[in-house]
Formats: sequence, structure tokens, C-alpha cells
Amino acid sequence: MVRRGRTGEAALEALSDIGSLRRELDREELEAVRDARRARRSWAEIATRLGVSRQSAWEKWRDLDEEPAVEPVLAEAVDEMARVATGALVEVPDVVGMTWREARARLAEHRLHPLAADPELRRRLRPDSAAHVVTEQKPAAGERIAPHEAVTLWLREGPGDAGVPAPLEPRPDPRVRRGAVDEATGESVR
Repeated sequence: MVRRGRTGEAALEALSDIGSLRRELDREELEAVRDARRARRSWAEIATRLGVSRQSAWEKWRDLDEEPAVEPVLAEAVDEMARVATGALVEVPDVVGMTWREARARLAEHRLHPLAADPELRRRLRPDSAAHVVTEQKPAAGERIAPHEAVTLWLREGPGDAGVPAPLEPRPDPRVRRGAVDEATGESVR
């Protein structure tokens, strides 16, 4: 039940409580979707239960299908350890400048879930993609959050394997490419 008319410290405490509750719900939602996918439930079934479209559910959590399979007993043990450590927070690593593949691996080491901010890009990304580089992240590096929370990443197409973007050169004049202009004098040869 929401009380209105709070002032001062009571209003800030309410916001803090709402933030904590929202993070807990997000974490529980992620785990429930992960469990449903492990149980071979369809995206349509998951979406219906959440009251969203199948497409939006798939876009938000499709990376879960690409996670390596974990033995159920081991997964339960890890979940239990996380529950025991309730209140234990992990520090968000700095993944800005890393490729999508590197950022995913780094966040997984810290028990965090990477999420691409752009829904259009999410459809094209693959887990091993090195063609996209992280330009921004939220929460920021150094913040402390609960394990298994999502870290939203903004990506741009990267420079490729060399690591240094090549300078763009102007395109040659189409007449030069066809041989209609003398390159030395710039005069027409036809």
C-alpha cells in the first residue's frame, strides 16, 4: 500500500525501499525466466505469464539460451550460496572499451548479467561477437549491486580485430575510376 504525503527523510526512505524492491523483483524475474528456459518452456509461455509480448521477452532474455548448461544440483548450490550471502554486494567491473564478448565474460566472472541497451542491436548480437564495443554502462563501474543483477551496456560497432579504427578516405571521383579523366592533369581523355 502506498502512502502519499511523505516529507523529508520518510520520502527518501520510501524511495530507497522501492529501489531495493525493484532490484529484488528484477533478480527474481531473471531467475524465474532462466528456470523456465532450463525446463524447456517456450518464449510464448513465459511472455504470457509476464504479460508481455513473446518478442519483447525473447529480446530481453535471449542470452539465457546461450549460457552454458549447468548441472541442476550445482545451480541450486550456487543459488543457495547467493541466498546465504544476502546483502552481500558485488562491485560492478569497468567494461567500457571492451568487446561484447569480453564484457559478457567479465560480468559473468562477477556474477552479473549483461544486457544490451538497444533492442534492435540485441537481435543481431551473438555471444562471441567481437564487432561491437561497449561505450557506456549502467550501473557504472565501482558501484556495488546484488549478484545476478543486469548491467545495461550501450554498444557501437567496433574497429574490428586490429583494435584501431582506420581513417576514412574520400572516395575517388567516379570518372577517374572509369578512366575518363587523366589523373595527372585532371582533364578529360574522351
